[in-house]
Amino acid sequence: MSSDWRARRERATRNEQTFQSYNARRADVEESGGTPGDEPVPFVCECDQPKCWRAIEIPLGEYERAVEPADRFVVVPGHEDLAVEVVVEIRDNFLIVSKPDLRRRP
Repeated sequence: MSSDWRARRERATRNEQTFQSYNARRADVEESGGTPGDEPVPFVCECDQPKCWRAIEIPLGEYERAVEPADRFVVVPGHEDLAVEVVVEIRDNFLIVSKPDLRRRP
């Protein structure tokens, strides 16, 4: 594996972790505030693109189910990176991808 590939992967990992951390905090705030599980909430795309801050409107309960497996992330269609992730589910306005080498939590 080249050093350029490793550097890109490290940057992508930091970016993905930042977005998923933001989304986890957002879900906690929405849940503690009493947001109904079927109400759409703007979550951030959890792709590996450093400049992406695209919002994905997902009902709170659907987001929590989508990312329950530790290797699952939500991304805007077209933001999937098939070199490092697998699309496991296609929804109307987002994709659920598996990133086998990256976990949301230990």
